[in-house]
Amino acid sequence: MPQHTFARSLEFASLRLLETLIHAVPRTLALAVGSMAGDLLRRAGYHRSIVRKNFEYAGIWDAGETARIEKRLYRNIGRYGADFLRPADKIPPYTADHFELIDALLRRGKGIIVLLGHFGNWEMLARIFGRKVERLHVIARPMKNKMTQAWLAEKRALTGVQTIYANKALRKSLRVLKNNGLLATLIDQHAREQGTDVPFLGKPANTLRAIAGLQRVTDCAILPTYALLQKDGSYRVHITSAEALDIDPANEDAFIAAHQKQHNDILSAWITSYPDHWFGWFHRRFKGNVQY
Repeated sequence: MPQHTFARSLEFASLRLLETLIHAVPRTLALAVGSMAGDLLRRAGYHRSIVRKNFEYAGIWDAGETARIEKRLYRNIGRYGADFLRPADKIPPYTADHFELIDALLRRGKGIIVLLGHFGNWEMLARIFGRKVERLHVIARPMKNKMTQAWLAEKRALTGVQTIYANKALRKSLRVLKNNGLLATLIDQHAREQGTDVPFLGKPANTLRAIAGLQRVTDCAILPTYALLQKDGSYRVHITSAEALDIDPANEDAFIAAHQKQHNDILSAWITSYPDHWFGWFHRRFKGNVQY
């Protein structure tokens, strides 16, 4: 067996073992253990250099506040990770703001893009939405570990969610929207050659053009949404709709640039309000502008 194949098999086996352990204990204990595990990751230096460079580049908080946010950030990633590994059919208590917006926007007949970031529990949203709406698809990047990819796709499918992989996404995404379906996608990663620099947290960041491009072609609705873990262990699902911009779709570059900025501004507002719940701090989000 090639070395990389063995390593990925071991990685997947470890994931499934951890999942089994999480299933075996009460959720309150799993969240507490997740918090401690996150703190251990911080102390071990997991991605800490990347996190600190991102905070420094953003330049929003002073050193003391950044240190406090960082501690909460690592604890939160452990808590969200614990919930992610729990059974797909066991949804924690939650309250939802403005779920009625979905039906109102679907009456337009042009589909909806559910705008997500690596903010809060985006996989929990798939479980919640999958039970309440039909024709929900999520766009995901292909994973190096195909066993983990298949496992995750199966977890989503259990709640009625279908996965579209980003390397084959355009045609399938157009079909979903033209059939008045919902398409959920994360927009806060470096998009490589598929993106252009757009302000994000007030700084230039390579941002995917395709979502604004789909919006231009289909006139679909945009539904920015997050699920935020509360202190009592419940979730608050925040649902809103993006305001329509008065820009002629015939002017492709202007339309896409304006909507890219609008989408980034929405996520930036979430992050500045709850910085310890955005896990993009662990990503090379500002690559090209920051030396990681």
